[in-house]
Amino acid sequence: MAALVLLCALTVLAAFVAPSEIGKMELELEASTAATRIGAELNGERGTLIDAFARPALAPHLSRIFDKLGYEHRVLRYELYDHAGNLSFASGHAELTFDPNVDGAPRGLPSTEPTVTLHNRSNAAVSHFAVLAIPAHMSGQPNGTLLVYLDQSEQANALSRYFGLITAVTMLLLGAGVATPIALAWTRNRQRREAEERLRYFETHDPLTGLSNRKAFDDLLSNAMATMQRNRTHIAVLCLDVDKFHEINDAVDLATGDAVLREVGNRVRSALRTGDFVARRSSDEFAVAVVDIDNLGEVVAFMERLAEALRLPVRIADKEFMCTMSAGIALAPNDGDTAPELLRHADIALARAKAEGGQRMRFFEESMDKALQRRRTVAHDLRLALRREEFEVVYQSQFNLVTGEQTGVEALVRWHHPVHGKVAPTHFISVAEETGLIVPLGEWVLRRACSDAVTWSKPLTVAVNLSPAQFRGADVAETVAHVLRETGLPPERLELEITESLLINDTEEVFGKLNRLRQLGVKIVMDDFGTGYSSFSYLARFAFDKIKIDREFVRNMPRVPAMQAIVKTIIALGKSLGVTVTAEGVESEEQAAMLRDFGCPQAQGFLYGQPGAPDATDKGAKVTQLKPRPSAA
Repeated sequence: MAALVLLCALTVLAAFVAPSEIGKMELELEASTAATRIGAELNGERGTLIDAFARPALAPHLSRIFDKLGYEHRVLRYELYDHAGNLSFASGHAELTFDPNVDGAPRGLPSTEPTVTLHNRSNAAVSHFAVLAIPAHMSGQPNGTLLVYLDQSEQANALSRYFGLITAVTMLLLGAGVATPIALAWTRNRQRREAEERLRYFETHDPLTGLSNRKAFDDLLSNAMATMQRNRTHIAVLCLDVDKFHEINDAVDLATGDAVLREVGNRVRSALRTGDFVARRSSDEFAVAVVDIDNLGEVVAFMERLAEALRLPVRIADKEFMCTMSAGIALAPNDGDTAPELLRHADIALARAKAEGGQRMRFFEESMDKALQRRRTVAHDLRLALRREEFEVVYQSQFNLVTGEQTGVEALVRWHHPVHGKVAPTHFISVAEETGLIVPLGEWVLRRACSDAVTWSKPLTVAVNLSPAQFRGADVAETVAHVLRETGLPPERLELEITESLLINDTEEVFGKLNRLRQLGVKIVMDDFGTGYSSFSYLARFAFDKIKIDREFVRNMPRVPAMQAIVKTIIALGKSLGVTVTAEGVESEEQAAMLRDFGCPQAQGFLYGQPGAPDATDKGAKVTQLKPRPSAA
């Protein structure tokens, strides 16, 4: 930049100095040319020159020379000096005066060549003139000197205009040359500053909602907790989650889902007090810090303000969305004296609120942390169990209620922990679902059940439960086809059980995968029928081979007339659709008799024995052959 400034200064200096010097040279050249021409004419007309020296009264005749050469209108004055330097004749306009001391009129004879002297006067009628000293020769000898005062004002002005234009163009080009890199440098610096500002902004803000991000919230919370400890106040940290936001995302495009999150974020911010702060921590999860509180009423008041803010639907384009939130709350210093600990406890409380159905708030309790630690331990042990093959498949028999014959079995997984012994499925299946371990576990159960079934002498059907997680990711139909090829089990002997939770989201994709399974020749069964809210619509969209009545209906059927009506309706629906109906959870003779009276074709439950492993000593069917007990009917 310093070099550029120096170059500019030199260029400006040259632009102003050079034209003056060049102009002076041009005027001097023009004056020299005029002196040479006048001298040639003067010395060529000897008669006129002799007359002028002999009789000074005839000296005005010299003006003919100026007229002939075209200088008449520019000659301001001319003077004739003899060889001794004495003035013989002087002409000129009366209003023009020439002071030899000022104008430098020469005295004495010049050399044999004409000489010129340039003069300029400011604030005068004649601004520029040249004094031409022209030797007069007669008989080859100098006889005197003719001084001609030649007006150069017009030439000087023309040169001034010309060089002024050149200077202006030079300055313009220089300005453009200098301004362009300066402008580019300024633009680059501005863009760099803006980029740095954006970078600093995005380091602390969520780009979607404009709220603080996770890192900024953690820093703000750490600072607030330091202030809390000095002032001995309290802080409440709330982890908020939009209930069933995945359903909104599945129903609309991503841009609309993002717009919903932005509006929800704005409404959360509107419920804050001065000093409180909020951040977006993940896709649909926000964190709020309510600072300087004295009692829980201030936390409840915030939740009431938030509920009021979310009361109106979120309108995006022509769609409306009702949004509710679940909240997990941790209080400082009781639930933690560091920001990470407080956030972790608020997350645990949020998980409990979501597990309880959402749209509620839960304060952190120590027991929640212990439960979470237990689940984490189970998840860790599950991974080890898969590698060590600590699982076992047992089978619960299914019987024909009319003939009493065994028609099939349902494969159930059991876990034999090396330390804790048998672990109930209720303790590890949900953990396997959450961690995704249900996918390899489910495939292992499918392969083991099919491998066992091909060894049975009686061609019983074997039912295997499929998790919704198995329908996400890899192609479940390809997995089932591979297992059938590997084990050699006929596809018509395999039943695949699904629950309504699989059909709630991504329905079209799920039905497409169910159709590909159906094309393999396996049977598709809807498990726990009646517990969802749209079972009948699913039956209309897909031809299930079997529906299973949920055990809760069967258990309450003897004492609740409404349950009896529901069971009768499901059985009648199955008959009208040509779908087999199986009642689960049959534990008493009374339940079996009622089901038989209602026309239910199949049943399974503890009435027919506990689930067991294949009997290696049985040379016939390798499933425990348990006969149904005679009913009281």
